[in-house]
Amino acid sequence: MKRISKKTIILYILKILYCYTSEKYAVTQTEIAEFLNASGITCDRKTVGRNIGYMINIGLPVCKSHKKERGYYYDISKDNFFVRKNAAENGILYSEKYNCD
Repeated sequence: MKRISKKTIILYILKILYCYTSEKYAVTQTEIAEFLNASGITCDRKTVGRNIGYMINIGLPVCKSHKKERGYYYDISKDNFFVRKNAAENGILYSEKYNCD
């Protein structure tokens, strides 16, 4: 397992939510923990849940899916950082994500 600072786990979780989720494809806390563990980063479901709670509390657009497939996703349409001023004036959202590979 990789030896990383516990303080960086929230960044890994944010990257997973940002790069690999959408309203149509939400992931559970367990799936995130399993992905991190498979990547060599020790993390459990409770840690993932706690960190998702922190993200929501500070206002990041991490949403809970209320569809049949439960989980969490990053709602890019609610992220003001990615809204272009000229597009916003025309009611068009900039929804291209950065390349996360």
